[in-house]
Amino acid sequence: MDLLPLQREVDEFREIMGIINEEMDLVSLSDGNLRRAFTIFEIASGVVNGRMKPVTEADVDQLWCSSVDGVVAVARQVIDYAQDMTFQDLDEQQKQAVLKMLRVASNIISKQCILDASQQGVLDELQVEVGSATREITVGWETENQSEERDASPQVSTMPSLSWPQKGRITLEWIQTLISTFKWSSWKDPKEYQNVMPVTVVKKLINAASKIMRGEKNCVKIRVREDSEVIVVGDIHGQFHDLISLFEENAGFPSDRRYFIFNGNYVDKGSWGLEVLLVLLAWKVLMPHRVYLLRGNHESKDCTLAYGFWAELCTKFGKKDCKVVYDKFLECFRTLPLASIIPHCIYTTHGGLFRSMCSASIPCSSNGEKRQKLDTPSLGSLKELAKVNRFLDDVPEDGLLADVLWSDPSMETGLKKNTNQKFGLLWGPDCTERFLRENHLKLIIRSHEGSDARTGQDDARNKLNGYSIDHDVVSGKLYTLFTASNYPQFGGFDNMGAYAVLKPPTFDSPLFLPLKAANRPEVPPYESFSYEDIGSDEAEDSTSSDSDEELDLMSRDAVEEQDSMLMVTNIELNKKILDQAEKIKQLESTVEVFLKERDDRSRRMEEMLSTLLQQSSRKKRGRGS
Repeated sequence: MDLLPLQREVDEFREIMGIINEEMDLVSLSDGNLRRAFTIFEIASGVVNGRMKPVTEADVDQLWCSSVDGVVAVARQVIDYAQDMTFQDLDEQQKQAVLKMLRVASNIISKQCILDASQQGVLDELQVEVGSATREITVGWETENQSEERDASPQVSTMPSLSWPQKGRITLEWIQTLISTFKWSSWKDPKEYQNVMPVTVVKKLINAASKIMRGEKNCVKIRVREDSEVIVVGDIHGQFHDLISLFEENAGFPSDRRYFIFNGNYVDKGSWGLEVLLVLLAWKVLMPHRVYLLRGNHESKDCTLAYGFWAELCTKFGKKDCKVVYDKFLECFRTLPLASIIPHCIYTTHGGLFRSMCSASIPCSSNGEKRQKLDTPSLGSLKELAKVNRFLDDVPEDGLLADVLWSDPSMETGLKKNTNQKFGLLWGPDCTERFLRENHLKLIIRSHEGSDARTGQDDARNKLNGYSIDHDVVSGKLYTLFTASNYPQFGGFDNMGAYAVLKPPTFDSPLFLPLKAANRPEVPPYESFSYEDIGSDEAEDSTSSDSDEELDLMSRDAVEEQDSMLMVTNIELNKKILDQAEKIKQLESTVEVFLKERDDRSRRMEEMLSTLLQQSSRKKRGRGS
């Protein structure tokens, strides 16, 4: 028998196997053609290896799975490579290129037959990082192919517990994880909160931020870079989802060229005051000279016990730990500054103007003699504001501290007690003019009053658009800014929130932009808890573990971290950018070669399939004859 034709046929089938193994672009084939190629490969393999067993569907399925596993392995390598990259050093075009490649890799992995929990966790974490590449400061969490329903109700069943970062140094990635975790947990039972945010982490974060703010003056004078913008934010009142919408979809995140000033009232009357505070404290630690947190009237013991924050902490941490956390927050509230001056001409505060210390029977003359207390208060000065003791849990009913946090503007002239509430004053346009003129200011941006406080006012002052112009005088203007939309959360108004953008070079022409209510879960009001019902023994034991040395170390590390970030030289930054650009070029080169070869491979594959089918048809006809 002549074996030469048989050997030639074996060589042909071996060549077919080589083409399928080494040259074909299996990913570009349709499922039908892919199965045909696998079938041909198994037939060729049987001929080459002398197997007489016919090819079955099970054989094709096995080959299919092994091929998919190989492709998935390559996709995982792409993801591993991307996780070592620093997205914030890329320009927008480079971010989009990397994002496209990572989405392809994610799609390949997600189409695998089985994904275990760890693999799913990798995908979820990757989506966080990939989403961040599309934001201006690389902080974002939703990719383009996620539906609004998934955004509203995350499908992940479990979320790992947050841990304090290594060496106590907060990073951008840690804040990303913090926000992502809070977004997920906000749709869960509030009583499960302590499972994702341990008390120890909360305490360390509060300590680090409080140390920084304790060193700030009552009225912080903010030096702003000439090429930067300033965002001023009013009351948030526990509306965490609006805060994240402000960052992700509206104003952007804090950055080297974007400053944020928050005018207080972070808690109460909303379900997520805890989340709001922790996110803002984390930003304060990360960027202490770009994020400034002022005190509102609700950052006090009286208000938080009466309006929901205490009940929120008891719900989320239970009776065992709520007082520990609450007392730490009271310590933090005492450190919050009272006002800010943005570059030299804009004054921001929570409530407003304040009485002179002289009118409160305090020594004011050069010889220290007390002057008689006046029935009608007189307007105070910035020098007096600098001297007031702000480090108090509760605010005295009379005095400068209460005025700064509680006072409201009036259309009537003069300065008088606010009979609508036991705290603060009412001041008229004449007081605004005098304060601006004497302190060489152009604007006052305060908060404190929402739509509920302006019911029945004319259209210019009803706060349904989130802000109002209350005084327009010769020296400048007075604005009231309120950021919480549809406030309060439980049975509130249909109001828009707002935030102010101050742009160079003068910063004195604010642009007020709307903030719509973000999608948020339906959460009933927290049950009321009596502060006295919670024992303090465990609280004292827990708080005593924070030694002064530990607090100083954490705070010093935090501050040093910020200083090192701000001191990065242009040379180092350019080097990082060039390194990342080189990586992108290498990836783009590989993709370009791949695209050029893909069409040729697909064409060869179709020709090969056609030839094999013709040969198979001829052989069948030959056997039939």
